[in-house]
Amino acid sequence: MESTVNAFVSALPSVVGAVVILIVGWIIAGWIGGLVTRALRAIRFDEMAARAGVTSFLERAQVRADPAGVLGATVMWYVRLVVVLMAANAVGLTAVSTIVNDILAFIPNLVVAVLILGAFSWLAGLTRKIVRGALGGSALPNADAIASLAYAAVFAFGVVAAADQIGVAATLVNTLFIGLVAGFALAFGLAFGLGGREEAASILRDWRGHATRTMTPAGAAGNGTPASKRESDTEEMRRRDELMRLS
Repeated sequence: MESTVNAFVSALPSVVGAVVILIVGWIIAGWIGGLVTRALRAIRFDEMAARAGVTSFLERAQVRADPAGVLGATVMWYVRLVVVLMAANAVGLTAVSTIVNDILAFIPNLVVAVLILGAFSWLAGLTRKIVRGALGGSALPNADAIASLAYAAVFAFGVVAAADQIGVAATLVNTLFIGLVAGFALAFGLAFGLGGREEAASILRDWRGHATRTMTPAGAAGNGTPASKRESDTEEMRRRDELMRLS
């Protein structure tokens, strides 16, 4: 009993110190997060994020905060995790310290992955507009479908890059992406081969007819009478007929 009381009394200062660190650090982290959010809004970070496509990406992800608020909240929780790590070290909780260290090492990769997704979302939207604009004036009836396919392909590259950044089953993701690209290529080849069969046959018939018309004069010159000789004979016969009528 006495040893238990002694252990509690000896650990009490560490526990009180950890609680104080948590309370003070929690408040400071909230203040830092708010300060970062206000600073980003002051430099019009939301407008730059909207032009880069980050705002539309957050809306599709159903995130209610603006980009400045998201970054401010990220900084706030990052600082709070650092505070939790300090409190855990103060009381000697090594298991908690290991988990928090892993989370702190993961957060920067997660932020970079989100930025990669935002950048590829903007690039995919730009690609869809370019493809739609290029095919809009043509006679293709499925220009919108091709533009959507281009958007999906570019955004898929972004998903693969983001997954590789955070290290989430990189080998599996790459294998699935390669299979997806191969499936698209096979589907496109089958669609072109089956749907464009009549058009390809028409093109071949045109080529064959053009080749035949090109080779016909040469064959006629080698097998029959040249055209200039025939015209000379016709002219000679006409002159003979006129002489006979005059006589």
